[in-house]
Amino acid sequence: MPASLKTGNLPLVLFCLLAIGCSHERKYSLMPTPVLFTHSKLDPFAHLTENHKTPDTQVFYATTRSRQDDKNGIKYGNSFSSDLHLGTADAFLADPSDTWIKLRDTTLTNTGETPVPLTLGKIEELATLTSSEDNNPSAEAFAQKINAQLATALDKEIMIYVHGTKVDFENSALLTAEIDHFAGRDFVGVAFAWPSHQNIFSYFLGEDVKRARHSGEPLKQLIKFLAKNTRAEKINILSYSAGGRVTSKALESLHSDSSSSKKQNRIGTVVFAAADVELDSFLNRLEPISKVSEHVVITMSDADNALIAGERFMGGGSRAGEEKSLQAEVDFIEKKHLKNVEIIDVSAGRELRGFDITGHHYWYRHPWMSSDIVLTMRTGLTAAQRGLSPSEMGGVWYFSADYPNKVTEAATKHLSGQW
Repeated sequence: MPASLKTGNLPLVLFCLLAIGCSHERKYSLMPTPVLFTHSKLDPFAHLTENHKTPDTQVFYATTRSRQDDKNGIKYGNSFSSDLHLGTADAFLADPSDTWIKLRDTTLTNTGETPVPLTLGKIEELATLTSSEDNNPSAEAFAQKINAQLATALDKEIMIYVHGTKVDFENSALLTAEIDHFAGRDFVGVAFAWPSHQNIFSYFLGEDVKRARHSGEPLKQLIKFLAKNTRAEKINILSYSAGGRVTSKALESLHSDSSSSKKQNRIGTVVFAAADVELDSFLNRLEPISKVSEHVVITMSDADNALIAGERFMGGGSRAGEEKSLQAEVDFIEKKHLKNVEIIDVSAGRELRGFDITGHHYWYRHPWMSSDIVLTMRTGLTAAQRGLSPSEMGGVWYFSADYPNKVTEAATKHLSGQW
């Protein structure tokens, strides 16, 4: 056994407890309100019809987790399924007994001090696709349900959320629902749930790293299926942490696939939030990613405890989401002339702001960063259009001290009449 894994090794214990945490019973709560809403009078829900003003919302899912039903209904476990399971899940963004008015008011004023519970309701599997299938009759029904939602959506696009490690199916579905909710419930959310375990050791010891790598092909299959069978104008992807491994691998493979084209796949904005991907691997994939996507966003921090710990204990060098990778990424982007790639350095400008944006969950837990994520997923606007400020390095953007005013102006300008 390697020395770093011996019982009683303090660094490993700290890695587990401080960097990412150990397995425990999970309770999920609503993210704090993005500053975009607390700083303005914008109401992302004003346009909703009465039948959409409910504490629950529905998301779609695609998972390679094995199905393990119990007396309470459909469940998906940790084993890797050879099939891609497709379906819908109901998400409650408050206590099921709460009213829409209470949820709306909480959504627009939540500081995070009083937890708002998130729970998963009914799960309905509609179809399965084998790895060799492009389509089948039951999968067509899944696509038709997506098309029905697209028909009534203001933003006729799909957002695929690709989660990180150490989470379960429930986490994937609920976070997808949250982003869609804060974006005004204006697009169609699809959770891509790959079979990570709920403990950090499976990732640290390499099992879930392999699973992330092998999940690239099923994600590619999902993208091609949605492009072929839905009327989505664009397919956007939000990846987080180890989900960046899955997404970067899928898009690299998609680029090399002679049977599809950028026009056919209609990939819009791809976000790599706090990406736990070794820098060398990420740069090898970045040019193909740029070529198959309309817009690529990379977020990074100088105080991401999980990425720092991952580099130290798992090896492989710095991660794509670490600020120490900034110069190498900028040099590569300039060398390859990747005009559609932007980097958000969330730590830049902290002296003037008076605070840093830290941790590994900052992309949805910090109200400034979550504002940018919500606006990006809802609109596909560039960093300049979203109210970010340019740094001295080309293609690198940051949050200036007056960002709350800037993002409010940006949303008011580009979503006038919709929010």
